[in-house]
Amino acid sequence: DSTLTVVFGEPHRARAALRRIDRRHGTVTGSASDGTAYRARDPRLLLWVQTTLVLTSLRLYELVLRPLSVGERERYWTETKPIALSLGIPEALLPPTLADLERFEHLALEHEVMPDATSYELARAIMRPFPLPDLVYASLDALTAGLLPDALREPLGLRWRTRERLLFRAVIVTLRLVRRIAPDALSVVPHARRGERRHAR
Repeated sequence: DSTLTVVFGEPHRARAALRRIDRRHGTVTGSASDGTAYRARDPRLLLWVQTTLVLTSLRLYELVLRPLSVGERERYWTETKPIALSLGIPEALLPPTLADLERFEHLALEHEVMPDATSYELARAIMRPFPLPDLVYASLDALTAGLLPDALREPLGLRWRTRERLLFRAVIVTLRLVRRIAPDALSVVPHARRGERRHAR
């Protein structure tokens, strides 16, 4: 709710939501598996989260709705920068272009992002919020695996065999169909609908 309010809400609501997110970040501290201190407000960690949100959103949008032009993709990154700045990422740390952001993702995956047992446990807690049979989560697992970089699937306990690939395609086709035939009330989040109505006025 907070993230969607940041993106689609009126300015005062968006600012309040950013403050809520920042306060939550302030409570998240600890030690990484190698003993180094961990702070959720660390600008480089915040940049990694922003990178995953931006690039995964773009990839899923293009899979379900339509390919975006180079200009549209660049504009999306540009329009998310104020959010990143508000959360404490210094402007000097923000990749200037989307291509730079993608390079940052590639280099981080190659040299910095190293999933461990804690990553696995956290991923399972997020992906399995309720104690239900694995079959119930199969579609979500396939969608997640299909959107993740190769290097992260296995460490997070996600398979990417023929079965998962076919299920991923089925999920994407289903989402395309739902978006095409379902009314906005079912296929567009309320925050976005309210934002569109405000913009139209």
